[in-house]
Formats: sequence, C-alpha cells, structure tokens
Amino acid sequence: MIHDKLRKLRKQSGKRLQDVAKATNLSISYLSQIETGKIEPSIAHLRQLAAYYNVGIVSFFTSEEEENIIVKADNRPRFGRPNSSMIYELLRNDIRGMKLQVAIIKISPHYEEPEGLFMSCPSEEFIYVLSGTLGFEYNGKMYYAEAGDAICYDAQQPYRLFNPTSEVTEILGVGAPIA
Repeated sequence: MIHDKLRKLRKQSGKRLQDVAKATNLSISYLSQIETGKIEPSIAHLRQLAAYYNVGIVSFFTSEEEENIIVKADNRPRFGRPNSSMIYELLRNDIRGMKLQVAIIKISPHYEEPEGLFMSCPSEEFIYVLSGTLGFEYNGKMYYAEAGDAICYDAQQPYRLFNPTSEVTEILGVGAPIA
C-alpha cells in the first residue's frame, strides 16, 4: 500500500526518481525498492518523503475504502516495524477530505532523529505528551516537554523530535494541513 501511494505521488507530481533522490538525499536504488514494494521505508524516511510531497505521513497508512468513524483502542491502524524507533497508531480510520490528522506516537528510549534531518510540512501541529519526556528542536532552540505538557507550532518551520530518556515516550500528535 505504501509503495503504491509513493509511486502515485511521484508520478502525479511529474518527478523522476532522480529528482526525489536529489531533494531527499535518499538513493535512487532505495527509492526504487520502496516503490516496487521490495523494502519498507523507515519512519524517518517516510517523514522526509511526506514533507517532500507536502502530504501528512498518516496518508500513507489509510485506506480509501475505510468509512468507520470509530477507532477501537485494540484495532487502531498501526505503522512502524516492531523494532522501529517510532510507532504510529492512527486515531482516524478515514482521512479522505479531512484536514485533521491524529496519531499516538511511541518513541523509543534515546531515539534522536538524525543530525541535520529536520522535518517541515505545510501544517499547524500540536503535540501532547502522554508519558515520558519529549525533546523538541525548533527554530534553533531545544525544548523539553514532560507528561501533561503541550507543544503547538507551525510545522512549516524545520523541527526535530527526540527522546532523551531511557523510557518510552508517548505523545498525541495532531496536525491540520494549511491550504
């Protein structure tokens, strides 16, 4: 499903694999393997590709056929490999035509997005820390949020997430794309 969506986005944008590779610093071979379904990209690379295509990352993991408005706790759409540093649990089944994107994100202990990898996308975003500590780099400043704290920011500005502790950090992420 992810590979089909990425290939479709690239073709709709009129880009070649070479164009995407140059803009994202991912190899042509790697991108080709993703688009053919031979490998699954990491969450960090999906976030890069989502930013490149100006789409929310959750759009890669939702089915256009889903219409159920209730998301049961034991049946949330999840993505991220079992040993991934970030696991997303979607809190919406159907995002067709919806501007609000909502997910619970679990961040592994001592996870840090690679130096120089700053995300940005055309949206306003809100993070609520459910448990643990979240490190957040934004506009050249480092912020630390504990359970119960919230962060609201313009995601068009580059930002980076990290977990500075030895415990899993769990956050509620909400994004609203800017038209």
